[in-house]
Amino acid sequence: MDFKYVKRVFIEPEQSYFLFGPRGTGKSTLVEKIHPDALSIDLRQADIRYRLTANPDYLLEFVSAKPEGKTIIIDEIQKVPDFLPIVHKLIEKKRNGSLF
Repeated sequence: MDFKYVKRVFIEPEQSYFLFGPRGTGKSTLVEKIHPDALSIDLRQADIRYRLTANPDYLLEFVSAKPEGKTIIIDEIQKVPDFLPIVHKLIEKKRNGSLF
């Protein structure tokens, strides 16, 4: 199967956001292209998913260890719905200027 890159028109919001769309449409590829140096947490990787699922608050520790101003991408977050409140908390803290 040959894959062809299709240029997309996407204006990235200045604030944190969720990127939704059908499987296989290039969401992960798009954010990797926009943010090649981002801290990426890929929940398709079983070892990462199991470690974080066992202790969802570890996500807070993991993110707090990142360098200041680093973009964080959490791919496939729907695989661990318990992370949504934690991500919401992180977004609110960042928005209020009190992340870490």
